[in-house]
Amino acid sequence: MKTARKLKAVGLFALALLAIGAVSAPAAQAGEFETGAFPATITGQQINGPHEITTELGVMACGLNLEGELTEASEELTMTPEFLNCMIAGNPVDVVNNGCDFRFNAGATLGMDMVEGSLDLICPGGGKFTFGVTIGGVVQCVMKVPEQLGLGEVTYRTTTMAQDVDVEFNIEGLSYELGPNCPAAGAFANGEYAGESTLRAHSEEMFTPFRVK
Repeated sequence: MKTARKLKAVGLFALALLAIGAVSAPAAQAGEFETGAFPATITGQQINGPHEITTELGVMACGLNLEGELTEASEELTMTPEFLNCMIAGNPVDVVNNGCDFRFNAGATLGMDMVEGSLDLICPGGGKFTFGVTIGGVVQCVMKVPEQLGLGEVTYRTTTMAQDVDVEFNIEGLSYELGPNCPAAGAFANGEYAGESTLRAHSEEMFTPFRVK
């Protein structure tokens, strides 16, 4: 009888410990974009080569500039992309944003100076990113990329020496539409976006530290 009581007491004690652990376990905290001074202008440029957009058309390579503003520490950072010198299969591609922006979202901390995140393509008024492939001086194929949220994965790494943030894009499942003059017309959701950029902050035209934590 005494042994049974002891076993029961041990079992109740173990359950109590599990309950305490469940209550006290810290919830994953979303990261935040921070600068040394506000308001701050955030600019970005690609590093380690061009960004690549892979679709049914093949691999499109583009330079990328980014610009946005941060008025306070935030889990979100909206930036306007400028695609530069885009090429696919040796043909130039003209890109028009039509009011669309990138919205970076900071997620949980992955490790020292690293934060996971996602990317939203936000297009007020139903606009779409438009990519026009020019062949023989004429736009032959048009690809449109509509608004879509929660694209991943995106990883942020704060560089402690340069005091800026590197962003790595490894996005899959990008939705897009190919026009009737494209080799494969229709709507698809198999696009990929890959590349790296460095984001820097300036306040009153002076450099200020920038990080995600």
